[in-house]
Amino acid sequence: MKSVITGLVLLAAAAAGAARAEEIEVTAGVVTGLDCALAARAKGDLRLLSSCPPGEAAKGLVVYDVAEKRIYRISPKKVFRWELERAFGGGSIDFTGETVKVDRESEVTTVEVAEFSITPRPKPGAFKGCL
Repeated sequence: MKSVITGLVLLAAAAAGAARAEEIEVTAGVVTGLDCALAARAKGDLRLLSSCPPGEAAKGLVVYDVAEKRIYRISPKKVFRWELERAFGGGSIDFTGETVKVDRESEVTTVEVAEFSITPRPKPGAFKGCL
């Protein structure tokens, strides 16, 4: 009986070690809708990220890390939805944080953000080049 309990304790310790939060750092993550991010990752077409229809934002905003090809859902404890909406459609977010959970089916990671900065999307008609 003692060996069974010891085995269970070791198994629980191993599972706890595997469930440690992973440190995440994203620079210039694209804020987009979940369906657009999933389609961009599947097709490899990054234009789907910035051309995401506004209706997709109502379903939920995510951050797509172009360098790592990973999708992150931001926990609302530190970053508010309105802040993410400022970057939807052409802006970006830089953040550091730790993983909270991973949806195995869609491979979307939820992150508890520690620090962030948002670059809002450019205003329509803003000057974008030199003459």
